[in-house]
Amino acid sequence: MLKYIIPLVLFWSFSSKSISDGYVYKSKQYTKQQKIHKGLTPVPKYTTCRLKKRQIAKSGQQVCIYQGGNKTYEMMVENSCPRQYKCIYNPNQKEPNIDDVINSLNNAHK
Repeated sequence: MLKYIIPLVLFWSFSSKSISDGYVYKSKQYTKQQKIHKGLTPVPKYTTCRLKKRQIAKSGQQVCIYQGGNKTYEMMVENSCPRQYKCIYNPNQKEPNIDDVINSLNNAHK
């Protein structure tokens, strides 16, 4: 009987001590993957965007327009344009005006 009482007394002394110290449990932040599974963070959909137009400005930079599925358009200003890349799916967009971008780059280069 004594061997059952001693562990019980030890357990009670340690547990009451932790409560009396003012310990309060604080939950941790969710990880990115947990937020996706819970639906707290939307998962972006991607599509393959392929090169549609390319023009070169006087500064040597290239303005590239890419088109993906369901009229998803992307525009990049870089030194070299890849033929395709993964872009965020955003359907039914209006095609960007490449001439305005070329004019602004040429005016900035002057």
